[in-house]
Amino acid sequence: MLDAGLDRMGQHFQLLARSAGQPLVLVFARNWGEPSPATLEAIRAELRGLGAALLVLGLHSLFCFRPDDELEEVEPTAVLEAGVGKLFEQYEVDPGALAAGQLTLCVLDATGRLRFRRTADAADGIPEALLRALQIAGKTAISGPADARDWLIKRREVVVLSLLGALALVLADGCKREVPNAPAPTPAPPKAREFPVTLRVNGQQHELMVEPRVSLLDALRERLGLTGSKKGCDHGQCGACTVLVDGRRVNACLTLAIMVGDKPVTTIEGMAEGERLHPLQAAFITEDALQCGYCTPGQIMSAAGLLKENRAHTDDEVREHLSGNICRCGAYANIVRAVQSARAARPT
Repeated sequence: MLDAGLDRMGQHFQLLARSAGQPLVLVFARNWGEPSPATLEAIRAELRGLGAALLVLGLHSLFCFRPDDELEEVEPTAVLEAGVGKLFEQYEVDPGALAAGQLTLCVLDATGRLRFRRTADAADGIPEALLRALQIAGKTAISGPADARDWLIKRREVVVLSLLGALALVLADGCKREVPNAPAPTPAPPKAREFPVTLRVNGQQHELMVEPRVSLLDALRERLGLTGSKKGCDHGQCGACTVLVDGRRVNACLTLAIMVGDKPVTTIEGMAEGERLHPLQAAFITEDALQCGYCTPGQIMSAAGLLKENRAHTDDEVREHLSGNICRCGAYANIVRAVQSARAARPT
């Protein structure tokens, strides 16, 4: 029964890698050694680039490694050592070659498929040889054909400790009983339907496909890269996201992108003309009407709408008509002076 459980270990091991959804780097080496801090940090960087966990399998030792955690050595047991020996056989690694100062590195994708293998000379130390092999694996994944790049993942955080714990449980459990079949995967929820939207922003036309729930603020920041409009409260209470739609002030966080239609949208990026600042932008600088600057784009856009409305003339009226824009630094007095200064500088 022990032999039968260990024979199935390789298959279980690949199933674990697939269920974790992460690439896995297997390193067969005689021992780990003592990596320098610089080498250890470089190995972390390469693993983050691959989005992979790392298992270092020695003849009598086992190390697990997650890029953002500390290196941990797992105390070997008889069953675990037997399982490691089976992995040596499965990937055709010669323990005698390891004794001569070599390591073998294998990269498995999220489905457990072998995507890269390299045997390297480790005369100057296992960590240094491992780093060189990881660098070659990373370059191969980036510059190789499309099917060789598919196993790279975008999410950098990995969970190798849970993977190693599951491996140990499978090795121990396989000696006693059959492993039950995995439950059927839960079907993914249907993707929300997207609709075509044409946005005219700062004089340029953009064709987008967005879900009906996407706000104008998210469309500007996430789809068009116009990050001048800030997301402060996302509830229409702070005014940091203020933009002009057809010349009128609106909170972009409360306006759906599909509601805008073909109306022209002006953001803080569209206020200046080349290198020449808008009079409001220049007045805010001259009057020192900002501190942290986070609310400033919304303050300027709201002031631009106020001047166009031509309804607020006294300082008290300006304060009242800009009351929807909050400045947590308290630069209100200078903001009012900047608005009045820009009003005086406007041509009649």
